[in-house]
Amino acid sequence: MDRPIRLMEMLQLLGGRRSWHPAELAERFGMSERNIYRDLQALSRLYGIPVTNDEHGYRLLEGATLRSLPLTATERAMLTLLLRHPALGALSDLTAGLARKLDVATRQMEETPQALTLAGPERSGRIAEGLLPLLEQAARERTPVSLLYRSLWSRRQTWRGLDPYAVFHRENTWYLVGHCHLRDEPRTFRLDRIVEAKRLDGAFDRPPFDLDAFLKQTWSVYRGRTLHDVIIHFDASLAPLIEQGAHHPGERIRKLKNGRLQYRVTISHLDEIARWIVGFAGTARAVGPPALVARVTEIAAGAYERHGDGGRQASSRPRSQRDLPGMPPATDDSPTRQPDLL
Repeated sequence: MDRPIRLMEMLQLLGGRRSWHPAELAERFGMSERNIYRDLQALSRLYGIPVTNDEHGYRLLEGATLRSLPLTATERAMLTLLLRHPALGALSDLTAGLARKLDVATRQMEETPQALTLAGPERSGRIAEGLLPLLEQAARERTPVSLLYRSLWSRRQTWRGLDPYAVFHRENTWYLVGHCHLRDEPRTFRLDRIVEAKRLDGAFDRPPFDLDAFLKQTWSVYRGRTLHDVIIHFDASLAPLIEQGAHHPGERIRKLKNGRLQYRVTISHLDEIARWIVGFAGTARAVGPPALVARVTEIAAGAYERHGDGGRQASSRPRSQRDLPGMPPATDDSPTRQPDLL
């Protein structure tokens, strides 16, 4: 069976009422569990499909939907032809339903090349009307734009020029990446924090840009200026979750004594992964680098101060003792400064 057909059949199973264990999928498709894991990772990482897993197996994230499809006439015709391909005959009920939804979703839509996106529950706030097609067209035609951006970091709204490279959807949120005229470097912006956008005159020469490469050394979307070799140790109780899941394309996993796991990944910003580690409530431990250990300790200590003893300990220590080493103050020039999308 060709891989595209297999992935579509797998997607149909994962969208059902129950979870599927990799061993069940391997038996159904006549292949090894290792290849099943690769297919699951492809669905999640390459195609942005929200595959989740628990102790029962894998399935689509509950509430995942197909967003509106403002396709061009050419794109719509191409999808229609693909859905009617004879090779999909075994999935006739599914493809017929998809064809009907495609017809409804694209009816009376503008001719814009917005991507077909399958994702989980939307986490973006309200996006200004007309902003998405304006930015996509500017990126396609390589026209600079001016953005009125509301930064949560500085708590200000400022105008800034940008050469837009791409609009993308990640972690259930819409983003714009491009070369910021103010900072003179590539920056990422959340679309729901762009108050207003205007296209500027002229055009820009875009350097070679690959979105996957741009995001490769991020945990999610935060980018820094220094690469960090992150090392995490997971308790044995979490071994199946970590081994069977796909958390980052560059992850390296090694078994340790007593069933524990060593997890390694190289990324350029530590804040997102530090919060991920704290979320395991003690069953995951940051080993290195020291800046990550300090950040995890800081986040965990802050949570304890807010919740320990009913929150009455929040101010029990002097401020100087609560400032942990290894994390310089967040300033505009600091490599650990939060990115513009905040």
